Amino acid sequence: MSERKHTSAVAAIVIARLRIQRRLLLWCCAADTLVGCIQPHGIVTTSDPLAARLAAHSVWLAGPVFFCSLLGIAVALAQRGDEGLRQLEMCEQSAPLFGRERARASALVPCIMATVAAFAYWLAQYISGFAAPPVFFSVALAAVLAATLVALSATLRQKSARWFYVLLAFGSATIVYFFAVYFGAPGLAIGFLFCGGVSLIALRQYGEALARYDPIPRVTHEY
Repeated sequence: MSERKHTSAVAAIVIARLRIQRRLLLWCCAADTLVGCIQPHGIVTTSDPLAARLAAHSVWLAGPVFFCSLLGIAVALAQRGDEGLRQLEMCEQSAPLFGRERARASALVPCIMATVAAFAYWLAQYISGFAAPPVFFSVALAAVLAATLVALSATLRQKSARWFYVLLAFGSATIVYFFAVYFGAPGLAIGFLFCGGVSLIALRQYGEALARYDPIPRVTHEY
């Protein structure tokens, strides 16, 4: 019964947040579709196989990793600060969930939105005739999700600490891109492992910070 309550609470949080942010999701999908259609869809002819491989990998991964990661970071930052979301957060605190469980529930929302938008990008690439192979798209999606989860911690920080987590999120995606483009198959494996480790650490940190977070802004009285 307790497990059923937890599942229902998680589902309720996810559905409520997706309903509030449905317009943002549509805008992200539209932006990814547009960029996926207009991005470069070819490589310069060269007789050097290494240069050709690097060029192909770069075209396959640059757009999905960097642009989709930027959207994932933006979606993560949008999870906190809006008045409607603040009211929802106060309701979420009464859910029968621990801090880490509530963090997983709220983290699912930007991850779902980033995933749907990334698939919109890949579909646009596919229609244009130069889609990344599934394994490359998978590592790009893993980089996007890792960046999104890291950026979630920025929503609970202020000033320089907030920007530090934003840069850290984009930096994690850049590292994955570097390994995937320049190290071939081993680089793809390293990228997957790196994304898995970063995602777990980021989700843990977010859960610990969320457990201490108060959605009600402090009121200071001046006399």
